[in-house]
Amino acid sequence: MSLASLFVLCRFVHFISVMQLFGACVFTRLLSPEGFSAVLARKNQTLILTSAFVSAFTSFLMLAVQAGVMGNGWTDTINLNVWLLVLTTTFGDVWRWHMLMSVCALLLLLIDRLPGRYLLVLLLSAGMLVGQALIGHAAMREGAMGLLQRANHALHLLSAAYWFGSLVPLLTCMALTHQSAYRPAAIVTLLRFSTWGHIAVAVVILTGVINGGLILQRWPTNMHSPYELLLVCKTLLVAVMVVAAVYNRYRLVPQLAHHSPLAQQRTIAVCWLELGLALLVIALVSLFATLSPN
Repeated sequence: MSLASLFVLCRFVHFISVMQLFGACVFTRLLSPEGFSAVLARKNQTLILTSAFVSAFTSFLMLAVQAGVMGNGWTDTINLNVWLLVLTTTFGDVWRWHMLMSVCALLLLLIDRLPGRYLLVLLLSAGMLVGQALIGHAAMREGAMGLLQRANHALHLLSAAYWFGSLVPLLTCMALTHQSAYRPAAIVTLLRFSTWGHIAVAVVILTGVINGGLILQRWPTNMHSPYELLLVCKTLLVAVMVVAAVYNRYRLVPQLAHHSPLAQQRTIAVCWLELGLALLVIALVSLFATLSPN
């Protein structure tokens, strides 16, 4: 595997872990009623802790791979002097804070019974997502237009992370609706997720269109361009995700009120479909983010 391919793979895994960390913390800390939050946090503890560990590990791994890409190959991936040189670049200015936040998030989760730790981890993971908007294609402009592009991309990442990162905790929450002690709180959490989910999906679509327009200055119609081809593929996958989400919310969820086992099975299946499609979208983004849009 080449260093360039490894960097794409690292981006893919890193994005998944950070988005999962953010979405799971939002779901368990902000959407659930008081008291039920602790239950959801326990149910998703392994998911959240694993996401924090992977995000911290891959943040350092990406720095090492970037050192090899900018240096003389594989040998420079473990050359601390090259690491320090990378940290003086525009990428490094952002990434040093990114690594610090990822380590802090992991350490906070390793401290049991720390009050408000999930809220702090939520803020740190949000900071890591916003930091991604300060590098790459989103940072190609300066001035007011550059600020707009970065802010737009940050909103795109946060809303997408809410959508993707909430899917696994959502399945956990659905399972708790079968337990009479947790059913009322679980239903409230699901309704809150649905309400904010409408907003998140709308923001993902709107900011995605704006972001593509700011980068290309036109519609992605050149299918001979790898960047534009992958962007179109991403757009189509997101469209399928939106259709699945709408079908889930307006066709299946009303049937759950009648305790329909078939509706619940289909709802779970659609959630897994959305999760699989989201992974494909993140894979495409991880690839075309390294390509030139021209």
